[in-house]
Amino acid sequence: MSSQPTSPKDGCVLFDRFGRPVTGVRISLNPSTLCNFNCIFCHSEGVFDEPKDIMTASEIQRIVKVLTKFGVNVVKLTGGEPMLRRDVLDVVQKLGELPLRELSMTTNGTRLVELAADLKDLGLDRVNISLHSLREERFNFITKAVKFDYTLRAIRRAVEVGLTPVKLNVVVMKGVNEDEVEDLIDYAASLGGGEKAKVQFIELVAEGAADSTFYKTFHVDLTALEQRFKSLAVEEKVRQLHLRHQYLLPNGVWVEVVKPMHNSAFCMANNRIRITYNGQFKPCLLRGDNHVDFLTAMRNSDDDEALAALFKKAVWLREPFFKPKEFPRYVKQGAYSTQPLS
Repeated sequence: MSSQPTSPKDGCVLFDRFGRPVTGVRISLNPSTLCNFNCIFCHSEGVFDEPKDIMTASEIQRIVKVLTKFGVNVVKLTGGEPMLRRDVLDVVQKLGELPLRELSMTTNGTRLVELAADLKDLGLDRVNISLHSLREERFNFITKAVKFDYTLRAIRRAVEVGLTPVKLNVVVMKGVNEDEVEDLIDYAASLGGGEKAKVQFIELVAEGAADSTFYKTFHVDLTALEQRFKSLAVEEKVRQLHLRHQYLLPNGVWVEVVKPMHNSAFCMANNRIRITYNGQFKPCLLRGDNHVDFLTAMRNSDDDEALAALFKKAVWLREPFFKPKEFPRYVKQGAYSTQPLS
């Protein structure tokens, strides 16, 4: 495999060495330590260093603007808890000024009752909200936060103002909440289902707080659950991201099963890169040894061309954590390729 990337021109979608385009970015607005929940499974976005300088709203806008030149048009904001940023409205406003196809946020619902309408007006399209249980005591146990009633209010408020589809994120754990699948689907139906409220059932990831002992104790194989959804579905779609299947159930609720562990198809269809709160490209959630710092260059007054070069380097470093035994014929391993923007 070649050890050096070529230098693709601006105005092209970048493909990594494994044939995967990069059209999306997931941005942490806060360090993982800055969260008012302390979920028992939290993978901390794969970042465990001591907190450092946090990107400003203008710096976030600038790096995303550079990425849009390469066809990156889907942005997801995450954390720590992104809504704890005092300038979260400013962040959303600045990103809302860019030519994005979608701007979304993953949150636990903090401040959403108060700010949902403003976020919508400033350009936020939709939200994912964590809801790992509909039973208050269980919710408190999982999140280590007494926020159950507020979270339900935040979900309803997000639906009301049109931050839709609201996706309910549920990390499924053995002996903890695996018996609530039907209840959570019924809850989404009560919110309107369809394009108003969907449910994502997420496999526990062996990272962060979910160390090997925790993982072995609480991990649930979601294959059987997905097969059941498939058998019941009145419609099925396949998302480009991770080749994840969505199933429309008879009650009008779309459900999705997210299975990243030991899933080469999931990795091979990963079309987004991560950005850490302190201005580093993170090519893979499960790796911490290949980050590319761009914030230092930005604060040293380097131009956008230099930032673009760092993005190209990060794309070059991307590789599937779980690799297939055989690569599809169209994948030219080692070939750093581009495709002109349409």
